[in-house]
Amino acid sequence: MTVGPTQPLSLTDIGQLLDFLASLKHQAVSLGWIYGPGSDGIVQSLDAKLTAAKASAASGDDKTAINQLNAFINELQAQRGKHLNDNAFYLLQANAQFILSKLGSP
Repeated sequence: MTVGPTQPLSLTDIGQLLDFLASLKHQAVSLGWIYGPGSDGIVQSLDAKLTAAKASAASGDDKTAINQLNAFINELQAQRGKHLNDNAFYLLQANAQFILSKLGSP
C-alpha cells in the first residue's frame, strides 16, 4: 500500500477534509507508521479529536474546531518518535495544518 498525495473530494468542505484526514490516519496505522504498546489508545485519542473538530465545525464553532485540531497536532508532536514515525507525523500534520488554514487559523 502506498500513501501519497491525493486530493480530497472537496477543498472547502471542512467535514470532508476532516474525514480525509481520518482516512490518512487509518492508512498510517495499517502501514505500521503508528505503532507499539499503547498505540491503540493513541489512535482512539486522535480519532476523538478529529470527531470533536468535525462536530464543532459542523455547528459553526470554528474557534473550537481550531483548538481541537491544534490539540491533534500537539498529540502528533508528543508521539513523534515514540509511537509515530516521521512519515505519519508529516503526513498528518501537513493535512491538519491545511484544514486549519481553511478554518482561518494563522
